Amino acid sequence: MIWFRAFVFSLLITLLPIHPALLPQPISQGRDARTLTIAANDKQPGFILRISTRGRTGLVEVRKKSGSLLETLSCPLSRDEPKATELEAVAQEFVAGFAAEDLDFDGYMDLKGPWEFGAKWVRYCVWLYDPESHTFSGAYKKRPLAEQMELLYNLQADPKSRRISSHSIGPVNPMWDEYQIQGLDKDRPYWPRLIPVQSCLIQSDPGGKTISVATHYEGGKPTVTRQERQPEDKRPMPELCGK
Repeated sequence: MIWFRAFVFSLLITLLPIHPALLPQPISQGRDARTLTIAANDKQPGFILRISTRGRTGLVEVRKKSGSLLETLSCPLSRDEPKATELEAVAQEFVAGFAAEDLDFDGYMDLKGPWEFGAKWVRYCVWLYDPESHTFSGAYKKRPLAEQMELLYNLQADPKSRRISSHSIGPVNPMWDEYQIQGLDKDRPYWPRLIPVQSCLIQSDPGGKTISVATHYEGGKPTVTRQERQPEDKRPMPELCGK
């Protein structure tokens, strides 16, 4: 009779309705998934990343060069209530726009993947590499810095100036912000953070004049300088308002 009870139980499981939330959701395949390889160097081991999406979540499988799974990173996509077409677009952008670069200038490759974007802007989920655990999820002290970066529009890291920038493209009143990273030391042992250095805003008044508004931060205090921009002045915003 044991075999009969087992048969009845398996039949009930097959026939009973199962809530969709209890069913496994497959990871996106094909055009909604890609593989990215981080080459090993003297400081950091190599990794194989599989970038995909599942529902409203971006997923990154981080594997060692041997192929064994090290960790899975997740990124909530479009934290409003997007339409199905909007969510599909964000999911595709997360996969296509995912990148590895050194975001905090420590010599290690970090990760960023778009979680929200528009016609002229994008914001990223950020994972900073932790050399102690050799993972991207173990950098607990760096998490506040990563969270600051996640709020910036069009995040860029300039290794030459060692500054982080955020900007809007316009066409009305374009703006550029620059930050420096305050790292850990004996006077600040807990977590690094972004500190504003300067910002630049281009304004057009009703009379047709273009004004550059430069804000520089000295000792945490902003100093604002307004200057008319001549039509022949084609310098980019960082140079126009730079100090």
